[in-house]
Parts: sequence; C-alpha cells; structure tokens
Amino acid sequence: MTDEDSKHDLGAARDQKVQLLRRQEQERMAQLIAKQANLLYKDLTTTPIDGGALTIISEEESVKTQSVIFAKKEHLISLGATDPNSNGVRALIEKLEQEKWRISLFVISNTSFEHALVFFKRFAYLKTKITGEVNISYKLFEEFRLKVKDVDTLKKEIGEVAPSNTSQLIELVLGGAMSIDSSDIHIEPQQTQARIRLRIDGVLYDLLNITPQIYHLMLERVKLLSGIKLNVSDKGQDGRFSINTGNEEIEIRASTLPGEHGEYIVMRVLNPTKLISIDDLGLRPDLLDLIQNELKKPNGMVLTTGPTGSGKTTALAAFVQNIASSQIKIITIEDPIEYRISGIEQTQVAPEKGYDFANGLTSIVRQDPDVILVGEIRDKETATIAIQAALTGHLVFSTLHTNDAAGAIPRLEELGVTVDTIAPAINVTMAQRLIRRACKYCAVQIAATPEEITKIKKALAHVPKNLLGGKLDGDFKLPQTTGCTQCNNTGYKGRIGIFELLIIDETMEDFILKKPGNHEIREWAIDHGMVPMQQDGILKILEGLTTVEELERITGPLGE
Repeated sequence: MTDEDSKHDLGAARDQKVQLLRRQEQERMAQLIAKQANLLYKDLTTTPIDGGALTIISEEESVKTQSVIFAKKEHLISLGATDPNSNGVRALIEKLEQEKWRISLFVISNTSFEHALVFFKRFAYLKTKITGEVNISYKLFEEFRLKVKDVDTLKKEIGEVAPSNTSQLIELVLGGAMSIDSSDIHIEPQQTQARIRLRIDGVLYDLLNITPQIYHLMLERVKLLSGIKLNVSDKGQDGRFSINTGNEEIEIRASTLPGEHGEYIVMRVLNPTKLISIDDLGLRPDLLDLIQNELKKPNGMVLTTGPTGSGKTTALAAFVQNIASSQIKIITIEDPIEYRISGIEQTQVAPEKGYDFANGLTSIVRQDPDVILVGEIRDKETATIAIQAALTGHLVFSTLHTNDAAGAIPRLEELGVTVDTIAPAINVTMAQRLIRRACKYCAVQIAATPEEITKIKKALAHVPKNLLGGKLDGDFKLPQTTGCTQCNNTGYKGRIGIFELLIIDETMEDFILKKPGNHEIREWAIDHGMVPMQQDGILKILEGLTTVEELERITGPLGE
C-alpha cells in the first residue's frame, strides 16, 4: 500500500466518523424537540416504512412540509415531521383530519426524512396512486385469454409488447397466468438475472428472465400493491391485492422471502369463479355416496387433510355449496376467502386486528350457526373450540396438514386435544392429492406390459372386488401421453383428486380410544375396507384419467 492509499483510507474513515457524529447530533436534537413539545420521536432509518401509508400524500407535499407518513393502521396514520410546529405541517394535519384520518405526530431528524424521501424517488416510475388493485380491461383480458393458450405463446406475447413500464409487465404476467390457468407466479432473483416461472397443474414452467433492475422495480411494485413493508427485506412478509377486469375480481395473495440475491416473490391466484361442484372433485361413486351421507348429519366434524396445494379448501367449498340452503345458517372463517359462495356468511382472519381462527371461531359459535367452516386448524385453542362445536350440535368443516387420513387423529392429539373428545367428534377424515389428467386431445391407450400388469394387480390385491368391475380381467390398456398445443406440450391438461376416506363409526371410535398410532390406525382402516389414495389413483389410471408416471410422481412407486 502506498502513502497515497493510506492517506485516502484515513480521509475516508475520518469522513465516515464526521457523518456519524453529525447524524447522532441530529437524532439528539430531534429527541430534544420531541421532549419539549411533548411529542413522540422516531428514527425512520431503523423503522419499517409502509408503502401504502407513504403515498397518502404526494412527494411534493412531503418535501414542502418536511414530513412523511410512514405507517397506517385502519384510519390511524403516523406522521413524522422535522418541524412539527411549522405552518406547513399544521395545514397538512388539518387537511388529513378533514379526510377522516386520525394522526399520531412524531418528530424526526433530517436524516430520517431524507431516508424516507428516497422511497418516493424509487417509485417515481409509478404514475398512478397505489390502491391495492390492478385494473385490466375486460375486453383486453378476453382478447388475451383467446390468444394465449400455452407458456410459449405467452412468452411471445410479452416479448412483442416490450413493456414500457413495470406496471404493464406485471399486468401482462398476471393476465397471461390467468389465461393459461396458472395457480402461482414465482419471481426468483439469481446472481445476474431473475427468472419468472408459472405453476400450471402443479408443475413449474419457465416464463422469462428479467434484468436485476426490472426485478427490483417489480419487487417494489408488488410490495406496494400488497401492502408489504417496502424497506423490510430481511424477513418474510405476506400481503394481498386484487385484479379487477370489470367483469370479475380476482384476489392475489403475495409473499416475499429473503434470499442470497434478493427477495423471492410468490403470487398465488385465488379465482372465486373456479369453484367446482362436489360431483367434479373426482370422488369415486362409492366415496361420493359416503360423503353425501356424512354431509346430511346435523353435527360432527368433517376434516380434509393433505399438504398445501392438495385441494383441501376446494373440496370443503364444494361440500358447503352442496348443503347450502335457506333453512340452515353457514358461517366460515378463512385465510383468505378463496371462493365466494352465495347464501352463506364468509369471514376472513385479520391477525393485525386480533381476529384469528381461535377468537373468530369463538365469535361465530355465538351467531347461532348450523354449519361452521374453519379454514385450518393450526393450534390447540382452535382445535379445542372446533371439537366442542362439533360435539354440541354443529356440523364443522376444517383442514389439517397430515400425509394421510389416519394422521388426523394423532395430529389433533399433538395439538393437545384428548382422544376422548376426538373420537366422538369426528365423522370422517378425507386425505387427498391432486394429479394431472391425461390430455384428452393427445393421450392414447397402449396395451400394458406384463410387468405393468403384475405391478398393478399386486397393488390392487386388497381393493374390494366390487370396485374393480372386471378392469383386471385379462389384458388391459393404460393411457400414454404425447403432448400437443392443447396441453402446453406436456401431455396433461387439468387436475383431478385422488382420495382416501376414513369413516369414524362406533367400531373405529372404540379403537381410537385405545390411543393407537398413525400406522396402526391406517392398517386397521385398510383391513376394514378403506382404499388408500394410491390405489384410488390406480383405479383412475384404469379409467384412462391419468398415467402411471403421474401417479408415481405424486405418491411414489406403485405398491410402496
């Protein structure tokens, strides 16, 4: 290192120290002003700034008054000002109060104000006020839907349009994703670029790569739309916004997660028009009859189980729609409301307001419902209240995260519910997965090989003969996919459920009271006629609905 380099380093260190001392002095002065004026003090360099709050006033108003709105909760906003007694700040407060805002006034330093002002600069490309809603012309949306049939076409459309701003790019991606029935949009930063992927029928497909600059603009736009903190990047956050086409409103649930090269973004499309009937879930006729019988009962609990994205909420919505009538009162508590169902009362959790599953369920029970739907049982309190509701004259629907139907009982025990209340409360647990349907346009039936015949017959050895209907007599054919433009060249189009149903009758109830484990409950149920999910899937293969490869992708090798 030369003497010149040493002098440069010493000078830089001295400048940094001077800046730090100056900033510390500014914060001390702001604290003193706050104390003298009997106001609150806030350091905005260490405080999350709410994008929705920031844009309540314009950048011009902010600069003119040397103030910034940095937080918002319902009608209460937090306003930080370098000089809280200035005429400009007083006029701004009067204006905000006329707009029905309640204001908490804070003293901030010049450094804090300049830090917050940077966010206005970063969002200069946004020409419209953030409302938590993306508006897409219904006519344009329908034209796009007719034109875009697969990922390749969507890539081409986006490439031809060459978006002039980030808002337009997001609208194209969202509109395109909905056109090809994508359930999730993933934006993933990498070392030199970011990629956008779409999940279609449970599988991710690459859409396009974008520059780091475009990625950061998209991240900020999504955060603003979703009400996610703009300057928090070291922890996961969740938010939501809606897409309005003029004909329908579709909710988007957004989440961010910190990563090595930036924040990962996932946007889940919640389309309320995608509600399907109980007949379209994919239940075998015998299972459909069993479920229909359970839905006629006046009390007890119906649980659907499976991992995220396995169709649990869709199934419960179909059940509720099936029994909804003017003679009964149905109330839900969901996170969020995924399907709008006419004739019932739907509520949504709001943790920031203290309305969660547990206390929401407590309030619902007081509303004289006949049927209650709880979006998910996550804790002991919710589980206990739901079980008690099922035991005291209510029909209760809910979901659990377990791998199979038998796992619901030990899972509730893990949450702290005793078996002597679990056993009499539960009517049925239904485990499920979603598998892709073989494309009806390109799938062909191919004669099964001797090895496949042996494997399938072995896997179905314990399935009741009446369900087979002669399907295993002699040789049989299996679906083989090829791929075409109708199915995005994947060989699959749409999804269907595979299920296993555990009915809690008196015999099973007595068995549960002995506190058996998950494996023991499962084996007992199979011995008494329960058809496991994989075997249900094999029956669907024999009907030509899906393939061996697809079933094994979801459930593992046949017979294991």
